[in-house]
Amino acid sequence: MRLCACLMLAQACASGIVLESSEGIEQDGRLSIDARFRVSLDSNHENALLSGVPLTFAVEFTLTQPRWYWAWRRVADWFDPSARLDFKLSYHSLTRTYRVGVGTLYQSYDTLSEALRALGVVRDWRVAERGTITRKLDSRFAGQLSMRLDTASLPKPLQLSLLGDAEWKLGSVPSTVEFSAQP
Repeated sequence: MRLCACLMLAQACASGIVLESSEGIEQDGRLSIDARFRVSLDSNHENALLSGVPLTFAVEFTLTQPRWYWAWRRVADWFDPSARLDFKLSYHSLTRTYRVGVGTLYQSYDTLSEALRALGVVRDWRVAERGTITRKLDSRFAGQLSMRLDTASLPKPLQLSLLGDAEWKLGSVPSTVEFSAQP
């Protein structure tokens, strides 16, 4: 019985995304996030990557507080309370390197473990700017942060073959990030 439980636990830890640390910073009227995710891939993801299929990971944030106004009113009534940051992981067989890209910025790594470590780092990510949020009635700001493999960005033939395949669903549990004011 214990062996079966240990095997299931090892299998669950074999691939996935875990939020290791996060910090919300409120400074000069803007909200920004520093976070570190631990990303691990199983053999299916690694084989697809080595076959030339780029994997896109989405870091998503949704502002959930302040809620100092009516309980039924959402923050989204005044502005978009969500932000998204895309990381692209790819393998180049000619140079035998892994590339991690954010927007138009790419960095190459010799090993997959180095690329995965870089993939999960978010620094000074601005999720809301001055003018979209205001501090009223001493309200606190908080939100939900998560990271997931964006299967919608995979090539269409692969998307069709993955319908209903739970092994390809990688994602972290949404975690609450509270923002602290910086001087």
